[in-house]
Amino acid sequence: MREPSDIIKKLHGYHGIGRGVILLLHKQILTKEEFILYEASFSFASWDKEKKVSYGVIDLTQEEIEWLLNVSAGYVSKLKEGLIEKGFWRINKNKKIEVVGFELIETSVLSRITKNNMVVDYYDYIAHKQNEFASEQKLIAHKQTNISKENAPNQLQKFAHKQTVSSISDISSYKDRCNSLKSEEEYKKIKEEMGFSSLTIEDMKWIDTNVHENSTVSS
Repeated sequence: MREPSDIIKKLHGYHGIGRGVILLLHKQILTKEEFILYEASFSFASWDKEKKVSYGVIDLTQEEIEWLLNVSAGYVSKLKEGLIEKGFWRINKNKKIEVVGFELIETSVLSRITKNNMVVDYYDYIAHKQNEFASEQKLIAHKQTNISKENAPNQLQKFAHKQTVSSISDISSYKDRCNSLKSEEEYKKIKEEMGFSSLTIEDMKWIDTNVHENSTVSS
């Protein structure tokens, strides 16, 4: 854990809050403990909008959060999965906790919402965010599928070419040594010594039987 003075620095400044956040308790969407942790996480996350990677992301350890809230060890671990399952937290690509709906600390966002709705319904807002996340994931999956389809023929072609080149190389190397049929052990030894990756023992037998005999000049 960092020095207490360094942790306290995370609490510098202030942020907005919609009064409708209380409905998360009233409608029993969050338990009291989950509500305390979620509401507190708005104070723990990074608020610098210029840094998109860290905006809304909690950069405190679980131990540091528990120290700030003056709760027992394991408090965060116990509630973490519940907040993630309900959509109020999520784990980003950097394995950090991201506060979903964190932009509701911005007075500009709150004022825009209250133009049409007197109450800022956090649950409604979070549900909308979850739909956005789901749409993003579908789009990403769709793009990845298309990229895979585009690359597949080229990858197969490259693999086939690589295999062909390897086979030709093995055959050329073995043709120089072929003369007559050999025992199984001899073929195994040659395969190991020559380091053939594509040429099999059956291939070598065929070469010895056909290539050598067909290339012999009868007197």
